[in-house]
Amino acid sequence: MKAQNVLKIVAVVAVLALLSCASAGKQFDTSHVNDIKKGSQDKDQIRAWFGEPYRVQAISGSPLGCVERWTYTHAFSSFGGAKTKTETLVVDFNKRGKVCDNAYLEQ
Repeated sequence: MKAQNVLKIVAVVAVLALLSCASAGKQFDTSHVNDIKKGSQDKDQIRAWFGEPYRVQAISGSPLGCVERWTYTHAFSSFGGAKTKTETLVVDFNKRGKVCDNAYLEQ
């Protein structure tokens, strides 16, 4: 193979690497983020709006009485990392399974 052809192949591979995309977490619908109200929704409603959480963990010592945390997160990077978007929703539940706290961050 000629050196010129090898250089062309290397250039094409480099461009494709720069334009590639990466994703982490699990994409979720954000249309109901502002509808979450403390004490109103339960786990079934949150699951219906956002799907299964990316992570579930027990929590303790919450001044609001929260005992379980559901985390939804999705990160997407394209153009070799030049364009990155991260969405994270955290929903905490009390012993009765009702929302006791929540936070949403988009970067």
